[in-house]
Amino acid sequence: MQIIECHYDPPHVHEFPDDWVFGGANGLHPAGDPRYRPTTYIYYDSRFEMVHLTQEFLCDDEALDKFTKVAQYCDPYVVEAKRPDGTKEMLPYTYSKSEDTVRPLASI
Repeated sequence: MQIIECHYDPPHVHEFPDDWVFGGANGLHPAGDPRYRPTTYIYYDSRFEMVHLTQEFLCDDEALDKFTKVAQYCDPYVVEAKRPDGTKEMLPYTYSKSEDTVRPLASI
């Protein structure tokens, strides 16, 4: 099993089969393997209109951390994860662009 440490909070790892092929600038990106299927992250504004769609991020924690990046060109409020198996999940967080803060839904 190939284990790649992920530096997004909370600390965790991503696991891949031993025969997985990696790519990217640091040689650790799983998209180098033809079996790789990314999660699609769909960002919505406060009216729940789609403002951004990406398959760039490797995990939900990275997608949450990148609200700041996405907010450079739109007003994201929530993000949905569409998994490779077709299931969808609205991540239970909201983002405030004015405060550059991600909060759990329970805290609003």
